[in-house]
Amino acid sequence: MIFITACNNSDESVNNSTDTSANNMGADTSSGRMSDTFMSSSNKTTGAAKTTKKRGRATVSPMTENKNARIQVDKTGVYEMTEVRPAYPGGQSSLEDYITNNVEYPQAAVDNNKQGTVNVQFTVDENGNVSNAQVIGSKLGDGLDEEAVRVVSKMPKWTAGSVKGKNVKTRVTLPITFKIEE
Repeated sequence: MIFITACNNSDESVNNSTDTSANNMGADTSSGRMSDTFMSSSNKTTGAAKTTKKRGRATVSPMTENKNARIQVDKTGVYEMTEVRPAYPGGQSSLEDYITNNVEYPQAAVDNNKQGTVNVQFTVDENGNVSNAQVIGSKLGDGLDEEAVRVVSKMPKWTAGSVKGKNVKTRVTLPITFKIEE
């Protein structure tokens, strides 16, 4: 002999149950499963690992000069070295503030714990405009290189570099350091 038992969960009496203990615990009475709400609150009360929100931060190091560079123009009309170096308006501390406040650390980099230094090279023209920003050296990936170039490309005008009292186009390399913080 074979007995077959069936359950109809769409029965009005089940869905309109006055037993609130199942509903208060997050039970899904229509499917017979515990809901995600119950599971997540259950994990909190059982001492599951606490998750901390990581975030990234960017800082800028002082610009360095190539000590072996000579004050001469290259074939593109840009100087590597000048008598007076280009300067960010407000100086180094203002540059650091600009980088810190404008870099948006890419979520992919945070998720992958990606950090390091991106060297962005750009040109400051005779009028102080920033152009031709690009990463030189090894790339970090996960959007950090692109973010560094984006922020540098949007910089306000600099004070131009000069040779013999005349403003000239100057190549500048800016090291931007990305670091994960917890």
